[in-house]
Amino acid sequence: MKALVISDRAEIIDFVTPLLKDKGFDLIHYRWIIKALDNIEEIQPDVIVLSAGEYPRHWKTLAGFVQSGIGGNDVKVYLYETTPLSEEDEKKAEGLGVLQFTDYFGQDAEISERLYTTVQIAYNEPYGAMHFCSGKYYEDERVIEIEDKITNGGYLKYVSMFYGDNVNSFSAVVENEADGITSLKVM
Repeated sequence: MKALVISDRAEIIDFVTPLLKDKGFDLIHYRWIIKALDNIEEIQPDVIVLSAGEYPRHWKTLAGFVQSGIGGNDVKVYLYETTPLSEEDEKKAEGLGVLQFTDYFGQDAEISERLYTTVQIAYNEPYGAMHFCSGKYYEDERVIEIEDKITNGGYLKYVSMFYGDNVNSFSAVVENEADGITSLKVM
């Protein structure tokens, strides 16, 4: 049996891989969903696992493509999520026959640790200099943890977050400072 895992997030790959291997699947991993779509006919997977959070529009395209039979017969598509789908996406997933990852792997797949994306941050402190640092972005909580201490206030008007080829800019509130870690709530 073959499982196709599509993700660019190491924490998802590290969590999903042993669960699938324990169930007897041979793993094929793609970081880019378009590349996986190009090769799906050759791969002929039995199971596909991907994240709607990483591919908010393309997971529906992939599920529809697979449902057409091009990727093989009776291919199961599972969404791996740390946050619930919107009501609209839930209906689309149901209509496309897409399942939640924990529906099949539930007894093994308790999500015990918070999933994050490693990001680079640039921010201006009020009345201060520009700072650059690494951080962990917890998408489901909209929180960034950095190892910088914010010295001039609890509100950052200008924050930029870089991950891969993506850049997001926003304001943030300093929520917590403990043990050298500062939590920023994305506004």
